[in-house]
Amino acid sequence: MRPIAFFALLALAASGCVTTAAPPDAPTPRPTVEDRPPVSPLVGRWDMERVLDDGSDVTDQHDPNNDRFIVLFDDGTFESGGGPYGRNTGRWIYNTNTRRLGLDSDLGPEDDSIWTVTLRGDTMEWSGEGSAFARRFRITSRRAR
Repeated sequence: MRPIAFFALLALAASGCVTTAAPPDAPTPRPTVEDRPPVSPLVGRWDMERVLDDGSDVTDQHDPNNDRFIVLFDDGTFESGGGPYGRNTGRWIYNTNTRRLGLDSDLGPEDDSIWTVTLRGDTMEWSGEGSAFARRFRITSRRAR
């Protein structure tokens, strides 16, 4: 399934079919801390540490300046950057049950990706999903302080 189609189906499923709108004369409830969705443990800046391609360390090729990063914002957007690839932005979605992280890039569908991620303290390991090419890659990132 193409990543765009995946995100479209996910958005459709999340939207549901039942309205939760209050009648026009109902008082507006005051939000509380409990009403806010929990912030994902993925939110924050993650600095790339290592890239493996079929088990071979290719970090020097994919992060030659040792400056690549991704920031996952709590509003579901992301920004990544660093040489030689430059800046990218888009939206992200995470499924806690499958541990799948989807990145929907503003650069277009050819730049979208899906990863299975594992958190261990301040370390996040990314395993590529989808095509045989994507599955070759494993990335290790560390939470920036």
